Order: sequence, then C-alpha cells, then structure tokens
Amino acid sequence: MRKTELHPSLQATVVPIHGRGGCYAVVPHPVPATIDVPECAALFRMAARELEVIARILGRCPYEVLLLRALNRREAVASSQIEGSRTGFDDLLLYEMDLTDEVPPDDADASETLAYVTAAKYGDELVRAHGQGALNCELLLELHERLLSGQARYTPGHFRTIQNRIGGIRLEDAVFIPPPPEEVGRLMSDLETLLRYQQDGNMVTSVLMRAAIAHVQFEAIHPFIDGNGRIGRMLLPLMLQADGEPPIHLATFLKIRQCEYYAALREAQMRLNWVPWITLFLECVIASCRHTGQIIDALDELQAQWSIKLKERRKRGDATVWRVVDILVGQPVLTANEVARQLRVTFPAANDAIAELVALEILRPSTAQRRNRVFQAHQVLNALHTGMDDVLDGTN
Repeated sequence: MRKTELHPSLQATVVPIHGRGGCYAVVPHPVPATIDVPECAALFRMAARELEVIARILGRCPYEVLLLRALNRREAVASSQIEGSRTGFDDLLLYEMDLTDEVPPDDADASETLAYVTAAKYGDELVRAHGQGALNCELLLELHERLLSGQARYTPGHFRTIQNRIGGIRLEDAVFIPPPPEEVGRLMSDLETLLRYQQDGNMVTSVLMRAAIAHVQFEAIHPFIDGNGRIGRMLLPLMLQADGEPPIHLATFLKIRQCEYYAALREAQMRLNWVPWITLFLECVIASCRHTGQIIDALDELQAQWSIKLKERRKRGDATVWRVVDILVGQPVLTANEVARQLRVTFPAANDAIAELVALEILRPSTAQRRNRVFQAHQVLNALHTGMDDVLDGTN
C-alpha cells in the first residue's frame, strides 16, 4: 500500500510504522452518521421493500425455524470460504453429525465453520432479547471468543495488541494496513456510537445505511488478530435484526462477488468512494430476500408433492416416515443414526423410514465416504443453492 493511493484527507492521518520505512498504518476518520450517495437512492428503496416482503413471507412460513437453520449454516459456509475454508454445506452437516461419535472427527476447517454457526446463534439470541441494546463492543468480543475458541494464538475475545495487515505476506506487501493497536480501543468506541444508534433530532439514518457504514469502518479498524472478516459479516444481519428487520444472509452473495466485494471495501476505506460498496451491499440485501422467497416457494411445492407420494404409498401407519420428512428442510443431509437421535426412535425404525423415502425418491444415497451411510434430500439442497446468481444479477 502506497501513501499516494489514499484519499488526501487520509494521507494526513497515517502513522509511520517504526522500523518499516515507507509503511504507514491508516487511521480511519470518525465513523460518519450517513453518506450522501444519491446514486443509490433507488436501491435503498428497493431493498427496504424487499425486506418488508420477505418479513411477511417468513411470518406465515410454518417451517421458518428449520429453514433458518439451513440458511444460517449455508451462510457460515460462505463466510468461511471467503477466508479460504474448503468446507462445503454438506461437509458441515456431516461434521455436526460426526461429533456425536465416540471419536470426534479431526477437521479444522469444519470446526471453524461450525464455530461461526455457534457465534452467530449467540448474537442472534442476544439481539432477539435486547434489540439495539445488544450491539456494542462487548458483543463483538463475545462473538470473537466463540468464533476462535481454542485458538489461543489469536487471543479470542480480545482486541489486538500488535500491528496487523490486510493482504500480502509482509507489511511492505500489504494491500491495506489498519491503524496501530493503540488506536483500536478509541476507534471501536467511536464505532459503537453507530451500533447503538439514537435518532438525532429530525434526522433519521436507515439501518441499511448504518450497517453499510459499520461494515466498512469495522474492516478498516481490523480490531482482531484474526477473524475480522467473519465477525464483520456476522455484524451485518445482526444490525438489521436489532432494528426489527427479518433475518438475511449476505455472506452467501458476497462470496459470489468476492473480488468485487474486496475492491469495493478498498474504494471506501482508501479513497472514501462509498458508491461501489453501498451498491453491492444493497444488491446483496435484495438478492438474499428474493432468494429466500424463491426457496420457500420451491419447498412449499416439494412438500405438497411429498405429501401426495406418502399418502399413496402402500405401507401405512408408520409415523416415523412423516417425522423424517418434517425435518428435511433443516437437515437435508442425514444418516439413520442421526434420525434415530433427533426423533428418539430405534435405529431399525429410522433405517426403515429412510429406505422408504429412498424408494419414493425423496432421499438419495450420498457418495460421501463415511462409516455410516449418508442420505440427501437432493431437492432441498437444490432449492437452497440454485438461482443465487440469477437473483443477484437481477438486482442490477
């Protein structure tokens, strides 16, 4: 990162790094209350409408909890993959099931992805209980502690006390150098004023604007040794939910446009050009809302088809089959052991139910190499993962 790449007003705030000639840490300006981006006005209105629509749809969805279980895991996978994880959606579900074995699996990638699920769930519970009051530095530290639990070298639950960098192997090669560690506490306290937003007179800043600003500022501060990207992406839906908006899943769509995402952050952080980032952020909000609506339409149709198949089958009176179908939205990858555990039935009953669902083509055997046979609700997986590019392209 060259000093000349920065906006002139940021060039005045840089701090030379001792012993590293030509390296400068960037101290961000105080967090702005809003950004004047008239180019994005139509997208702001569209995103607000889509949030209203998906809130109504989720409100009458009988399997909302199960769907969000799956979407939250898809989100954890995408956000972790942005950081280089190789764990896929199926891998994560299999890893969770394998944890019940006597010898837990050794998979660092999957373990970190599951930690994302755990941290995000904790944040969601706090926001549901306390609303905007949950959004503070303490929450961010607690999320970080859960995300990087067991990785002492990253000091989970603590702000960094060393200089870090974004990109490059050395500071000299970095794409961006965040502020010195002694500035982190002050800058995070400043960011907290935006998280704990209070209306200033007649001026109202929408939660969409606040979330977009907060993400850029958080990533510019980079307050942790590791985990900054994941915590920053976790913060986005939490801010919206704290303001009464429905759950959305942005990392899934940011992953699709990962190069554009990084470039947009750099434009805002280094050149104070907010238009690319706010545009991408709003497009991802719109895409998330629309795709969730499409998933619900597809699952409604699937469940109607399954109901017909089950009613027409010869064997009757076995409630276990129906109960397995009921969990497929939230658990589209399973084993007989997992069915027996979740439904509290015997292994033979679980195995028989799965065999019948395979015969009806509701489940298919997976090619995953596991000690226990794995089965997939392939149509649910297709609904969760297809059409994402289309809805994202449709926001342009």
